[in-house]
Amino acid sequence: MSLVVSETAAPGIAHIAINRPDKRNAVGPEARNDLIEAVTGALADSAVRSIVIGSTDGHFCAGGDIDSMIDLDVASGRTRMKDNHRMVRLLAEAEKPLIAAVEGFAVGAGAGIALLCDSIVLAEGGALGFPFFRIGLTPDYGILHTLPRRVGNANARQILLRAQMIKGQDAVDMRLADELVADGGAEARAVEIAQEMADMPPHAFALTKRHLAMEPQTLEAALELEALSQSLAFVGPELEEGRAAFAEKRKPKFR
Repeated sequence: MSLVVSETAAPGIAHIAINRPDKRNAVGPEARNDLIEAVTGALADSAVRSIVIGSTDGHFCAGGDIDSMIDLDVASGRTRMKDNHRMVRLLAEAEKPLIAAVEGFAVGAGAGIALLCDSIVLAEGGALGFPFFRIGLTPDYGILHTLPRRVGNANARQILLRAQMIKGQDAVDMRLADELVADGGAEARAVEIAQEMADMPPHAFALTKRHLAMEPQTLEAALELEALSQSLAFVGPELEEGRAAFAEKRKPKFR
């Protein structure tokens, strides 16, 4: 039985969530593999335009399953991390929109998964937590990369070195989350954002995501990427549809 639920939240919108209520959706090897399978399937499905990674039973993900870490040695621990990194790369390189709907806690690996999404909707009673030191571990799931990029190095340093839980409005204020909604409302708002992004031209959207991920360090590098992506966009069908919609004063219908 899969530890992940995958369903259609709205036309063109896939909803994927870990479903381990007895573990508050903690992610171990089996849940991770099920999540990889579900996300891979949604990314390959041409009918899916956006993906919401959501919560079940009021929880997003309580982090890594500590019980699954028993009896690891250096070699098996490294293998586990490489397997986890398949999940990280899959989300980081996804060309479709990814929206995290966080009810309750997104802790440790759960926070890492949320940070790999394009937008994070947080319920008022929810929090993103980074308590790795409290159990004798170091940050994983790409957090050492994604967290400073979201909140800046100074904030990331305080969050990680003090093993902080960042709740509600505080998370939004420091840009750790993008929107705050009433408890129970994260899923619905995430679907709305997913639909908004799904209506964007998919190829232009994917190119922009790819270039944002590359994070060019100089103006010249950014301009080179800009020239590449825009020259491709100039000859694509999305510009043709956009121009036609503009002339006809209607909403564009990108495919």
